[in-house]
Amino acid sequence: MWELVNELHGIEKQQYELGLRHAEVMRKLVLASGGVQEAASLLRLDPKTVRARERATGLALVLYRGNNTEKVDADGRAYGELGDENSPAQRDADRMWFIVARDKRPLLRAMVYVVDGTVRRVRAVLEGDWEENQKGKVAVPIGPPLTADELTGAFPGLPFTLGDSRPMVRGKIREYLALSSGAEVTR
Repeated sequence: MWELVNELHGIEKQQYELGLRHAEVMRKLVLASGGVQEAASLLRLDPKTVRARERATGLALVLYRGNNTEKVDADGRAYGELGDENSPAQRDADRMWFIVARDKRPLLRAMVYVVDGTVRRVRAVLEGDWEENQKGKVAVPIGPPLTADELTGAFPGLPFTLGDSRPMVRGKIREYLALSSGAEVTR
């Protein structure tokens, strides 16, 4: 059984690496051909498809929260919405402790916080160490909250912006969104 699990993880790693290589070669082709239109003509693809394939696939983790939930866990750690989005306590609540599969960690580019059905804040995931606790949960290296303009520039593929409505689906406390058509954040 474990052989199959290990084989599957190996295949997933190869797919990820091939995706990065594919994006790199597509970017080189666009440069060598003189632009997106020229590359699209060579490949017989729509320019939007070429642009999307230039970028390595990334993910955004969308976390759904409410203002009416407990703000401290049994260990005394604050979590959820604490009031001031720029406070160190809110930063810690936004970055830890989450279950993020090992194969998704290299792809994670953004953390999106939806509070009571409204997109409240988005933070870019930065280069850095992923702290892991005994339970396998991680503390994600994140930046400060992005402004609406920064969000549009960093993640043009996101289907929403700050202040937009994004109702929670009953029973779903988080979801991953693909960022294949978004720009990479400078890390």
